[in-house]
Amino acid sequence: MEVNQKQAAKDASLQEEKRLEAELAQLNELHLQLRLLRSALPRMLEPLASKQPSPQVAYNAFRKSIDSTNLEIANFRAAITSEEIKKIFQRAADSRQANPKGIKPWRATEDPEWTANKRRKTNAS
Repeated sequence: MEVNQKQAAKDASLQEEKRLEAELAQLNELHLQLRLLRSALPRMLEPLASKQPSPQVAYNAFRKSIDSTNLEIANFRAAITSEEIKKIFQRAADSRQANPKGIKPWRATEDPEWTANKRRKTNAS
């Protein structure tokens, strides 16, 4: 009977690990969408910054970039407000509340790919 309990605990642990990996993949996808949105405004305004053959072509290119950006924003909004993501965030909040000292605080500035952090390093050199 003890062997069955150990196997059941091991199976539950594996299931939990698989669930956490799937949730991390979802959060990573959300993070990638957010990072893409950082460049949305420059990409949206790019047609206005480059010389166009006519005002109509400039307008059409600008309109197309606005539509593309609106779609990106709508997709991100749908993803961040989905029930599945809300549940992931709620589980994380519950975990932090249950074990607040076991979770190391993290700031975006600690990300090695954070652009402002890169700028500081470049300027300091």
